[in-house]
Amino acid sequence: MGKAFSVWTCLDLVKDLVEKKLAEVCAETVRRHLRKLGYRVIRPVLSINSPDPDYAAKVEHLKKCQEQARKGKMILLYEDEVDLNLLPGVIRCWTQCGQQRKILTPGQNQKRYGFGAVNYLTGQLTHRVGERKNSDGFCALVEQIVAEYCPGEVYLGPKIGLVVDNYIIHRSKKTMACLEKYADRLEIIALPTYAPKLNVIELLWKHLRRKVTHNHLYETISKLVEAVEDFLKSLNERRAEVLSVIGCSG
Repeated sequence: MGKAFSVWTCLDLVKDLVEKKLAEVCAETVRRHLRKLGYRVIRPVLSINSPDPDYAAKVEHLKKCQEQARKGKMILLYEDEVDLNLLPGVIRCWTQCGQQRKILTPGQNQKRYGFGAVNYLTGQLTHRVGERKNSDGFCALVEQIVAEYCPGEVYLGPKIGLVVDNYIIHRSKKTMACLEKYADRLEIIALPTYAPKLNVIELLWKHLRRKVTHNHLYETISKLVEAVEDFLKSLNERRAEVLSVIGCSG
């Protein structure tokens, strides 16, 4: 609007109204009218537009895979990794008026990494936690998926569709060699670049953070990992909750 700032306050709006000779009101009047019109002060989120030239084609392929899963012709899993930091994340929580909750921080941050795959229709979760986010960890998860869904030397069931993003560990030489072993039963479905909203397991990671890792400092990284493991294991006993979190009806 031709101003030297991008964030408007009520006082900025008052000054603009006065400059344009539209009204002379106080900032509280402007605030009250904005609320009546349905406006609130809410933190925005960053939005990324995927630059992938094949975005539409990949989305269409993903929709077809979802339809195949509903018909029982494919087992569709969404895979992703999650960073587990000893330094806790902070989110809003119930706090007594006039007080501010303080969250302790560790002397030195430590990290572990979760690998997971959630079944699009049943909510079954396959997961593991490792010290590094690398091809070894991803390949170990693939081995777990095969053991759970399609074990044995000969597999005659529906193909496993594994939805992954474009992170480098999903297409490394070690990963390609691992996937080649199971080419008869496992298909990789690549998401468009910079399209995290298409990966439903991202919602499950947010759920994990809200319930386990945010607003609480664990004494050690091993206790954090134990809490995460316990929570993820418990979700396999509450699969309706998982499906609700990821927005799938099952």
